[in-house]
Amino acid sequence: MKKFVALGILAVAGVVGTWGTWGLLQAQQPNDTGAFMQIKLQHAQKIVEGLALENYDLIGKSAQKLALMSHESNWNVLQTVEYNRLSREFRDSTDRLHKAASEKNLDGATLAYFEVTLNCVRCHKYERLSEK
Repeated sequence: MKKFVALGILAVAGVVGTWGTWGLLQAQQPNDTGAFMQIKLQHAQKIVEGLALENYDLIGKSAQKLALMSHESNWNVLQTVEYNRLSREFRDSTDRLHKAASEKNLDGATLAYFEVTLNCVRCHKYERLSEK
């Protein structure tokens, strides 16, 4: 019984912690798309720093922040099936990056970061083509 109570407390703490993090990230997100993208770039730079220093905590936290940003309204600049697919691929690659960081797998994290970057480039290319 004590195990179940402890697990319940941990589950509630995890949900509350996630909500707190989500709320904090929302408060930090500017309404300006350019400023929003600068924050995204800062998180990406932190991942590179983490890879260079083998700082798995920094890699994982930055990957999570990127994934959370992809759910913000500033992220959704286009309302198309293709844009949604590209955003989903981006989130999947940040999930792989976070997983590799939690496993302390530097090669896996490096490869996942490459995928994150590739997905960023593909999405921005799609946005530019859609504007024409």
